[in-house]
Amino acid sequence: WDEDTYGLEYDLGVYHVVAVEDFNMGAMENKGLNVFNTACVLAAPSTATDGDYDRVLGVVAHEYFHNWSGNRVTCRDWFQLTLKEGLTVFRDQHFTEDMTSRAVKRIDDVRVMRSAQFAQDAGPM
Repeated sequence: WDEDTYGLEYDLGVYHVVAVEDFNMGAMENKGLNVFNTACVLAAPSTATDGDYDRVLGVVAHEYFHNWSGNRVTCRDWFQLTLKEGLTVFRDQHFTEDMTSRAVKRIDDVRVMRSAQFAQDAGPM
């Protein structure tokens, strides 16, 4: 998808993925190695929900996309960190839209922003 959409070919011979059960975050990107919480990279077909699969899809894509929008940059300050994450989230959202449904992805993103990112906006209107 990254090659077809943005013309960006993965530039290393191997993409390493490590799953750690007691990892306190969803995942962490490093050049050539991404570390994931097992809940964000493994889903058992006998018990996983659609939401579990969506989470795996989104988290793996997000960390992979950091190869081009993050791992090549040393952030000078918090603004640059915001920009790095913003570009990665943008690409992650477009990938997920292409793999699933654009409308459903947008509704989910707005729901998360309203309930978690902007808790003060989650009240009745």
